[in-house]
Amino acid sequence: MAKPMIDARQAVEDIRSGLDDAALMKKHNLSAKGLHSLMRKLVLAGVLTQAEYDARVSGYAHTVRIDLSSYRDLVENHRAPEEGKLKCVLAITDDNRMRERVQEIMEKDDLRVSCFSERPPSVARLREILPDLVVADARSSGLSCLDLIRRVNEFDDSVPVILLTDPSNREESFQAVEQGAHSFVEMPLEMDALRQAVSRGLERGDLMRFKRDQQKLMEQAIHEKTLDIIRTKDFLKGMLNSSSLVSVVLTDLDQKVLFWNKGAEHIFGYTANEIIGDSVTKLYPPDAFTKETVEQLRKMIKEKKGTVLGKMEQLAKDGRVLTMSLALSPMVDQTGELQGILGIGLDVTEEVRQQQQILMLLNLVKKTQEVSIFALAKLAESRDEETGLHLTRIQEYCKILGLSLAKRDRFKAIISDQFIEDLYQSCVLHDIGKVGIPDSVLLSNNSFTEEDREIMKRHPIIGGRALEEAVKILGERSFLTIGMEVAYFHHERWDGAGYPFGLEGETIPLSARIVALADVYDALTSERRYKRAFTHEAATRIVTEGSGKHFDPDVVEAFQELENEFSNIRSAFSSPGPG
Repeated sequence: MAKPMIDARQAVEDIRSGLDDAALMKKHNLSAKGLHSLMRKLVLAGVLTQAEYDARVSGYAHTVRIDLSSYRDLVENHRAPEEGKLKCVLAITDDNRMRERVQEIMEKDDLRVSCFSERPPSVARLREILPDLVVADARSSGLSCLDLIRRVNEFDDSVPVILLTDPSNREESFQAVEQGAHSFVEMPLEMDALRQAVSRGLERGDLMRFKRDQQKLMEQAIHEKTLDIIRTKDFLKGMLNSSSLVSVVLTDLDQKVLFWNKGAEHIFGYTANEIIGDSVTKLYPPDAFTKETVEQLRKMIKEKKGTVLGKMEQLAKDGRVLTMSLALSPMVDQTGELQGILGIGLDVTEEVRQQQQILMLLNLVKKTQEVSIFALAKLAESRDEETGLHLTRIQEYCKILGLSLAKRDRFKAIISDQFIEDLYQSCVLHDIGKVGIPDSVLLSNNSFTEEDREIMKRHPIIGGRALEEAVKILGERSFLTIGMEVAYFHHERWDGAGYPFGLEGETIPLSARIVALADVYDALTSERRYKRAFTHEAATRIVTEGSGKHFDPDVVEAFQELENEFSNIRSAFSSPGPG
């Protein structure tokens, strides 16, 4: 008998509307066990909270199919609370009815409300409450809105303040916004207006905290001179080396080269080994104009503490004079002191007369810089035991599988040269979500408990969400889009028995179906602390047996044709020990 197909969005609405279990099972044609399985999958997808699940389900076990084809929309609109902790809204008012009204509205959106009397709480008290957002009744007697804003900013300037005001005091409300309030909602209080203001406020607060944390990570990396992270983290290399057309060069204040990417190697002809530790001035032509331009750019960076754009001539290793379009950014430590300069450049020698195209490319360079730094913040704490050679092998496996599948008629419209290049660059991001898994689980030498397995199964959601944010920043389809797909879906199975969404067949993106096979083959043939490596022959047999169950049959056929090449790649990129 076919499993019932459930509309996930309608199921969530019905659960939250108050329908009892009997009505839910009847409406969606579910058994009691089916209802339990439905709610578990919705919790794993981040659509329902653990509290909603606990309130309803009592020990069933079964499996049902869930239609999560619109996964991006679900993940966007139903974020799971971090580590099960509800967001906290601090409500300040001396009106008991108003306090009850605000609490009623906030709790409908799974927000925890902490109430306070009319006086602004002290900074120490705010540190005890740890609010994510403050809603204050500006009409309360003795409440100084400006004093409140000052105290909240002193506690945490990423916490938004929303004021409840009278329409007659609109001018004062705008003044409060100019002084630092996030927004105001006029009385009489309407549920939708307050909910929208709170939603926008929480989103702004999350964004501000993310940017602040990102900056701290970068400052710490520069301050502690841990630039080996930049040179050795393969995830980061995959980002910074994503294009041979863009040079990424980091220098210290003495103009010594600290980092030199593949794009710089391609443009200038120097390998990283040849130039790291040497002076970047070897790229400058020996004329006074160039030296003056360089000094002007460096002075602007020091004074503005921001990105400087410009063009200048530079020398390649073979003596060619290149016209480079540069974006130079200061790298500062926690005290605001300049520690180095990050330069991102394009070779525009042949395009120098095409000004419009140059401007477009510069915008793309700036976006690439922002996304690369974003990825650095997410990836710098990678702790898994897998080595860079694992990532290199995954890239090579995915490349030859993509080239083979591209020859088949049914894939010609999907697999282009760009698709293969994007897959090659982005497949290394498949396990990026493991940075969010606790060490006690990720690095455990013991067999996983059921709870441990459930925690590990979160990593596709964690990684997918992180890359989805990067895709939004870039604002257009790129290799990061495929990175998001493989992070979300590389543990889905062709027969629908995978996780986190239980997708099956061609509803799983082709990129994730390719990475799934490459990842399993490499895991089988690699030694881990908890297992010995399988032989190539044993791994091939296991992959072949998974055709139509774990893996896409077409991808398995391509693998069988490439069996010797897989073995050669395994041998060429191997290292002693795990990974």
